[in-house]
Amino acid sequence: MAPAASAQATHAKSVRSDEAFLVPAFVQDYDPKPAIWKLADDDTTIYLFGTFHVLPDGFRWRSARFDSIVEDADELVIETSDADSEAGSQAMMVRVLSEMKDRVPTSKRLSPEAGEKWLALAELTEMPPAIFDRMPPMLAIMAAGVGQLDMMGSESENGVETILQSEFAEAGKPIGSIEDSNDVLTNILSIDEDLLLAQLETDLIAWNGEDSESFFLGDGEDADGLDLALEHEWAKGEEIEDLDFGEGEFGVLFEKILLEDRNRAWAGWLDERLDTPGTVLVAVGAGHFFGPTSVQSMLAERGLSVERLD
Repeated sequence: MAPAASAQATHAKSVRSDEAFLVPAFVQDYDPKPAIWKLADDDTTIYLFGTFHVLPDGFRWRSARFDSIVEDADELVIETSDADSEAGSQAMMVRVLSEMKDRVPTSKRLSPEAGEKWLALAELTEMPPAIFDRMPPMLAIMAAGVGQLDMMGSESENGVETILQSEFAEAGKPIGSIEDSNDVLTNILSIDEDLLLAQLETDLIAWNGEDSESFFLGDGEDADGLDLALEHEWAKGEEIEDLDFGEGEFGVLFEKILLEDRNRAWAGWLDERLDTPGTVLVAVGAGHFFGPTSVQSMLAERGLSVERLD
């Protein structure tokens, strides 16, 4: 599976009928307690909370400790707030759209078999094939992944950041950003497209071409047997180990830009934020808090210790 697809794919259990995806009920026979870490000095406390950006309806993830932290926090900081990213996102979209007419369609840059499956992926994820084919392939995969998430029952409306932004806004508390998402996207799009196309060629040829979920899940796997594995691990406070970016050249670069580089920059931001008194809740993707290049590891390189609370 292409690393870009992996980053967008969900582990939500779903089955396909003739007309739509039907999302079965899932069982949470445990009390949620997602991991929370604390970074603090004499006058500043920063709580670090890993999130899932999209979740299915009814998925429970809040704990009593987390609710207490939300109550005590003076401000919320997420990866990029809606307000902070809006202007830049519009400008980037205008630029991408203006360049699309001159792009060679991705299907023509792949072998005939892979190109045909590429267009099939667009249709299966309800993307207009003509537009999908002329988008930068990374953006196309990300858009298809969002469509797949929606069809499989996980939505941004249920995502942790969406809910927290609403709560902090209602309470009149400030909401800030730790980065500009447009800068992150620019860095991702700067990866040599030929590396991504080589990965796509391999993944598309291996894909059965019949259902989009098997492309995003990889290995021709049938989605009917899935559950919310990663989401349950996160909600139980367990370590998330398998983000599956792949071992190819593209996957290594993609993981470096998506996780390692950002974690290093975030550690610098957090170090500086300790100079300003107050209590802050930093809520960012859960994947940033696990593995050898985690935010905690980057903070440790700066001589800062982080305490896990849950």
